[in-house]
Amino acid sequence: MLATYTTVTTGRADNIELNLTAEKKESLTVTPPPQFQGVEDKWSPEDLFSASISSCYILTFKSFAQFQKLAWTNIEVKADAHLEKVEKGFAFTKVDIYVNLEICCEGNVDPYLELLYKAKDNCLVTKSMNCEFSLHPKIKNTAKK
Repeated sequence: MLATYTTVTTGRADNIELNLTAEKKESLTVTPPPQFQGVEDKWSPEDLFSASISSCYILTFKSFAQFQKLAWTNIEVKADAHLEKVEKGFAFTKVDIYVNLEICCEGNVDPYLELLYKAKDNCLVTKSMNCEFSLHPKIKNTAKK
């Protein structure tokens, strides 16, 4: 085994809020999403599901870009995780990953596009999830012409 990641979540019968902790990290307040009588301005497990995809995607991309020595300036990833009613209750069935990547130096975007798809296929989080993933990449070259 390479690693174990442990979190502890605590809650009270008289409060909808949960306290999520991990060793040496700031705690988070978690509630159900508003669709399940939760609080709109608090993190939900569903938000964390989506956040784990977008953040892991970026970290995977950064690692591959560094290894391949591809320069870039900024990346933004939005993950739309679609929750649906299925035969056995509710499940995330599809995730649309929208990537906006800014590069500054390279004229050919093909190596970047290839790397964006490679990051989707190799992200530890997405590889561990049982739903469909669609990538929607946009690359903007900010080099002065």
